Amino acid sequence: MKIVVLSGGSGNDALIKGLKSFCPTAEIKVIVNAYDNGKSTGICRAVTNTLGVSDIRKNHERMYIAVYGDQADHNVLEFYKNRYNFTKGKEVEEISVLLQKWGMKEYIKYCKAFFQNPNAKKYDYKDFSVSNIIYAQMYCELGYEKTNHHFCAKFGIDDFVVLNSFDNVYIKAKTASGYLIEDEGETVFWNNPNDKIVKTIYQVESHFGLNPKAIELVDNADLIIISTGTFWSSIQPTIEYLDFYKYLNRANCSKVWVMNNEEDGDSFGVNNLEFIKFMEDTGLDLTDFKILLNTDAAVSLKIKDKVHNFVEMSMGNNKGKHDGEKFARAILLTYYGLQDAASYDKILFDFDDTIWARNQGENLQNISRQNIRLINENLKKRAVIISGNSYKSIEEKIKNVYDSLKVIEFDIWADANTTLYQKGKCVGFIKDLVIDEQQKKYINEVANKFGLKIKEFGKQPVNYKIKP
Repeated sequence: MKIVVLSGGSGNDALIKGLKSFCPTAEIKVIVNAYDNGKSTGICRAVTNTLGVSDIRKNHERMYIAVYGDQADHNVLEFYKNRYNFTKGKEVEEISVLLQKWGMKEYIKYCKAFFQNPNAKKYDYKDFSVSNIIYAQMYCELGYEKTNHHFCAKFGIDDFVVLNSFDNVYIKAKTASGYLIEDEGETVFWNNPNDKIVKTIYQVESHFGLNPKAIELVDNADLIIISTGTFWSSIQPTIEYLDFYKYLNRANCSKVWVMNNEEDGDSFGVNNLEFIKFMEDTGLDLTDFKILLNTDAAVSLKIKDKVHNFVEMSMGNNKGKHDGEKFARAILLTYYGLQDAASYDKILFDFDDTIWARNQGENLQNISRQNIRLINENLKKRAVIISGNSYKSIEEKIKNVYDSLKVIEFDIWADANTTLYQKGKCVGFIKDLVIDEQQKKYINEVANKFGLKIKEFGKQPVNYKIKP
């Protein structure tokens, strides 16, 4: 599956982790803008004359954590996460010590080059991320794509972050009263429900156009997700800039927009219906979108109307953050059209290449085992497997997942779809398909005449399966 996520730096944290858990083989790409101009990122932009590094760096950090979990290297985490107050005039010396400690001395040359830039001496480097400095200088020297590819290869993660454009853009925000917020960093702390932000203004320093790779990803996606994030600095500008929304509108795939859990500083006092109006005014066609509302979200962000296609599910809310597993599960249920699965009496599954992969590489084995667990632990008795396989062959595979078949909650119809098994025991069969001895003799005669293979399997009754 090809999944494209439009988000900010931290808005897709839980989603990426959850999707990687449920769909380890999915190709996940995140399209972001790099217009951040706040705090240390703003200083890095001013020194190197590049786009903002923070959203890209945060996505790399979060993907690294999602992939490696408890096995993550603490040196890599310190490189990405820690922030420091560096002594004026001794920044290179102090940062070099940290890079050597982390086993990353190859980046010392970029640190030195950063502080040799003419504007570098103008600033104090307080509450600063070392990774921001290194990324910014590498962007300046190597370009965005080469730098991003380098860090993905170095830390063993997918090269999954794609910029919407390489234009060096600074964004401003206009409020309902006409007031212009000059700095993007200020928009996230606007917090003014009486004078809400209504428009993005773009100051373009250099122009290259939309990134062709971003367009290609959208054109070939199976699922497009507008994920959570800061609306006026992350989500809306990515979609609006140079009419990128037109490519989302023409995309022939499933589309889901997930609303935030809590009101952000840039849009304090804005409800989800107002966000929808802002996005439609931008140009995005929401006709094909399913708009996912979290039942655990703030009341103002789960209002429904009769015009749009809303889906409601519980996705957790821990200080504004979604629960990763619930978040991804809600997305996938919506994608597969199973958002109302809780109302179904039964959900039926084939076995081969639906639940259990016939091609059993190590990764596919893990997915197959996970499928069995997900069905048994989430759907329980509402799930039914109906298979042409013999029960014995299915049983052998399930024993790779559970030690005892007594824990299996779901029904299994096997032996050419005719015999019902529960917790490892045959409890019934379709009597209408039982044949007498004369019919059995006739079947054998026909099979022998045409050279067909007959296989008897099952216990009581014996089942016939005939294949050319």
